[in-house]
Amino acid sequence: MKKIMVCCGSSMITSTLAINKLKKAMTEAGISDVKFIQCKFAEVQGSIKIERPDVIVPTGAFKDSMTDSVPVVRGTCFVTGLGEKEAINQILEILRKA
Repeated sequence: MKKIMVCCGSSMITSTLAINKLKKAMTEAGISDVKFIQCKFAEVQGSIKIERPDVIVPTGAFKDSMTDSVPVVRGTCFVTGLGEKEAINQILEILRKA
């Protein structure tokens, strides 16, 4: 199972928006065995240890030092609509290597 951690400031609005878009993209790419982990920025380090995600998608300002070497793909594009395709391609590439 592939795991995508999506995080934002409150773990509600922007991460939910990103997850909905990513679910659609994963389905279109033929990847059905994906678990989405939704959390606040403050919960990332603890969640990484428990969930062991393949990629982290923050939807706002985020310190890469919090990721324990888990790849990060910026998810602001899922809020703005600019650069979504590129971000999805990066995520797919990471998942295929995981």
